Amino acid sequence: MSPEFSADPVRNRARHELLTKLAASTANPAAAEMARELLAGNVTPRGILSTNLYADVLAASTPGFAEWYGSLSEGEKDAQAEAGRNALTQLAAPEAKPAPPRRSDAVDDEEDFSEVDWLDG
Repeated sequence: MSPEFSADPVRNRARHELLTKLAASTANPAAAEMARELLAGNVTPRGILSTNLYADVLAASTPGFAEWYGSLSEGEKDAQAEAGRNALTQLAAPEAKPAPPRRSDAVDDEEDFSEVDWLDG
């Protein structure tokens, strides 16, 4: 069972998705490791913030974000907040069920083995 990062299931799923993407990233191995540890439940977000374990990872990205956010006008900040709310709303929408798999028709000169029971002797 994976850890919960929010009591809100929409936010929890969004955080899991973001951490999963970060864990798969090769651009920043330390950040990927941190995400994998969070997903595995080996460390908590509070634990990361209250220790220096991943301080370098956090310190590297925080100034860039703060500078970017600080450069936004109030209208742009409102637009970013709205985009975040819209993303959460999309995540909350029931997921569409994928279409059932379809058998492709075999080419006329190829034998169709799809109905063969390979366990029969």
